[in-house]
Amino acid sequence: MHVLLRKRRIYFIIAGVLIFLAVSLLFKLKNNNGPELVTTSVEKGTVTQIVSVSGFVEAQNAAELAFPLTGIIDQVLVSKGDQVKQGDPLVTLRRADLLADRQNAQADLVRAQADRDELLSGPRNEARNVTETEVAIAKENLDQTRRTELEKVNNARRTLLSSGLTTLSKDGSENASAPSITGTYQCEDEGSYSIEVFRSSAKSDYSYRITGLESGTYNAFTDQPGSFGACGLFIQFGSGGGYANSNWAVNIPNQQSSNYVTNLNAYELALEQAENAIRSAEQALELATKQAALENADPRSEELLRANASVSSAQARLAAVDASLSDREIKAPFDGVVTDIDVLPGETVTTEPIVTVLADDSFNMTVRIPEIDVTKLAIGQSANIVFDASAKETVPSSIHFISPIATEIDGVAYFEATMQFEEVPDWLRSGLNADVDIVVDKKENVLRLPKRFVTVTEGQASVLVLKENSQKTLVEKEVDIVFTGNDGYLAIDGISEGTIVVAP
Repeated sequence: MHVLLRKRRIYFIIAGVLIFLAVSLLFKLKNNNGPELVTTSVEKGTVTQIVSVSGFVEAQNAAELAFPLTGIIDQVLVSKGDQVKQGDPLVTLRRADLLADRQNAQADLVRAQADRDELLSGPRNEARNVTETEVAIAKENLDQTRRTELEKVNNARRTLLSSGLTTLSKDGSENASAPSITGTYQCEDEGSYSIEVFRSSAKSDYSYRITGLESGTYNAFTDQPGSFGACGLFIQFGSGGGYANSNWAVNIPNQQSSNYVTNLNAYELALEQAENAIRSAEQALELATKQAALENADPRSEELLRANASVSSAQARLAAVDASLSDREIKAPFDGVVTDIDVLPGETVTTEPIVTVLADDSFNMTVRIPEIDVTKLAIGQSANIVFDASAKETVPSSIHFISPIATEIDGVAYFEATMQFEEVPDWLRSGLNADVDIVVDKKENVLRLPKRFVTVTEGQASVLVLKENSQKTLVEKEVDIVFTGNDGYLAIDGISEGTIVVAP
């Protein structure tokens, strides 16, 4: 009895499940009047043409360093991963014997230099001081003679140019009294002043204009001398008046003066005496200089050659020891990081590399461009790099170099190009592989659609859009393809932004 009831219960459950499945199927068939539509909307964005290639990272500067000779390690000054600066010592060999040789070589050099300096020094300092003092006195006497004689000549010339200066009327019938000229002429030029007097609002009722040696316009003074030009002369007009429209001349020097010949002779005599005095002082200086050279004569050439040879020999020996010491020390050739070092103090090493240094931030991405794409590329084009080691991160870069020479791989010509990173990631390492998308052309801020939503028939592009006020009726609308990208998008025109487009 219990078995029969259990079987009936199972039958009821199975029947219920079947009824539920039948009802569900009928409901689905009733509401599914057609296939589900795949849609997207017209949006503004960027359509890009790219060249996709693969590449790998190379260290731009990586040095494997070794000693040029066999030796025993004395010190290992760095470890793997250490940052180093150019010139930092990394590893040294034992060199105690060379350090002792260097001390001997340095002492020999000091001794050779001292012998040469003693030879070159010549007489004692006291004797040199006497001759140097005599030369200095003679030189000072020459300088003083030049200054004194020059002053005498200048004074004689100023006397010649300034004595007996008078104003001469250019009009033979002039009635006004001649203005008087005073002062000392300080300029160098000789010649003549022309003075043209005219009425003005000045206190004396006159002003005058000068031309010739100088030019300018000034007020006339009758009660005191007034400045006449800028060479140290003064002029004073008489109180009697009558100077309107008068013209006068002043000659520099006044060869009509009664003392002109006397002053000229004095000037020429001053020139002659100055020349004689300076020549005598020059001869005294020359004699003192030659006497000093004689008493402080250099050593003979043969002695100096031997002394210089001894110094050169000692310098060469010291340089040879320093070179040997340098061969026993490995230094960093540039700023970077130690990537490999595998030696310990006391070990014997040969000329095989034992240290590797990689330059800081010195990586290039090398890619191979197939010949069908090489004409699309140009230096400076941007690119996005995705490394296998960090697939979620995109590293921006640009083309730095394109090789003009092809490399054949499996019968296909490739051209190597070097990419330059805008910013080097901290995790970047030499040898990493990556995919590189080089942007060869793009249109920004354009209307775009995925290619699958655009149909091209006999050269005419079109899209399917929903008919207005309908959720199922489709209408074909023609559009223009403005730009075709290979990133999956087309730039289009002839349709509004935000329009819902249905996949064909």
